[in-house]
Amino acid sequence: MPNHIFINRESGNDNISIFYDEPSFVVIANKDDLASIQLIDESKKPGIYILLGDDKRYIGQASNAIFNRLQQHYINKPWWNKLIFFGREDGHLSKAQLDLLERKIIEKMKRAEIELDNNTQGNQSYIDKLSQFSALSLLSKVERVLIDIANIDLFASDDTEFDRLDPTPNSDTISILFGGQHYTGSSYRDVFTKLVSTLVLSSEISKLTDLINSTEPNTVQIIGTLERVSGKGTKLTKAIDSSKYHVYVNFSKDALYKKIQILARLTNNKVTFERW
Repeated sequence: MPNHIFINRESGNDNISIFYDEPSFVVIANKDDLASIQLIDESKKPGIYILLGDDKRYIGQASNAIFNRLQQHYINKPWWNKLIFFGREDGHLSKAQLDLLERKIIEKMKRAEIELDNNTQGNQSYIDKLSQFSALSLLSKVERVLIDIANIDLFASDDTEFDRLDPTPNSDTISILFGGQHYTGSSYRDVFTKLVSTLVLSSEISKLTDLINSTEPNTVQIIGTLERVSGKGTKLTKAIDSSKYHVYVNFSKDALYKKIQILARLTNNKVTFERW
């Protein structure tokens, strides 16, 4: 969990929240707050912004004032209703760093099968190793602030439900057929955990590279080496027995369905949802 987090609400407008974790800042607001956003210092700095609508998102960058780009999108992108933007408190983000951050976020959202309004994959530009490390460290801080403090996962689909149990029928056993093997359990998460555990403990793990995180798992890289706990103290992962790994399980029924389909595609296995 990040250290030294400072939270500020813009006076006169409780819809704007500003989070500080040196050297980063993160702002969360509604589209209707644009006039008030113009008044905060963070909107006058370069950074990355994410527009959120009911069924899609857009990732953009601003090499000067973020507000200028938001003002343009207020007119030409009528579908969004909420926004998140972030940068450095000192304003020091180069064009190469902005390109890298924008591209990384687009890649992660596409892997999470989130619909984007972006027409490109993001800009490819040369960036030295030190600048790259600085930019990715900033993104890591921003993600942690959003998850642990604001309870927002940038890369979660709309049907991910934090701190909720999956709705499981009382009388039925959940069952799927994956690669010729049956997996059954008393809940959707139980079946999902058994499936991932089997894959991790087999040679199939070599096909799951894109889903493995070197630290805590998340909604995109669902396998990691550390346990993950929400800001409210809820365990979001389950340990995989006889391994060093943990699997992220705090998904809704529909989200688990999609994750199993991704596992089937990566491992070239057929999946049948017998009782789901």
